[in-house]
Amino acid sequence: MHNNEIPVGSFAFWFVWKLITIFVLMIVPLVALSSAEFKGPIRIIFLFILLGIMIICNEELVYGYATEQGIHFRRYFNKQFLPWNAISSIKWSSSDRIQLQLKRGILFRKQLSVQSFGSKPSSEWLCTPPEVVRWLLLTKPSGAEGIELVGPGQ
Repeated sequence: MHNNEIPVGSFAFWFVWKLITIFVLMIVPLVALSSAEFKGPIRIIFLFILLGIMIICNEELVYGYATEQGIHFRRYFNKQFLPWNAISSIKWSSSDRIQLQLKRGILFRKQLSVQSFGSKPSSEWLCTPPEVVRWLLLTKPSGAEGIELVGPGQ
């Protein structure tokens, strides 16, 4: 990564989440279909609800890096680009969890979730803005002027 590229999320968290999802999508249907507790259409409804939740959760989770042009990220395998003027707000609940609210999109494609494993003490983790937010406030890249920054408790 170059000096002017600020990490957004982490590959490790993204990768672990994808592995957990694959595991759940393979094991849970087998358990649900072989379980005696779930019978008939309830079994199929439960299975589809669970699969839907897992797929939607994976749609939002991304990792990548920020530059003065925007955010370069991966949702699955292909690298994608999101210019700053396509983001309406950046919300964070801690320094390692960020929600990017997009100006356009449909349903669960209107938000991106970026997360990494916390490595700071809990007091620092809750009160320190994410690195990309601090960088945005200092650098002020063009196109990022209208982005609303929302921290915890705001």
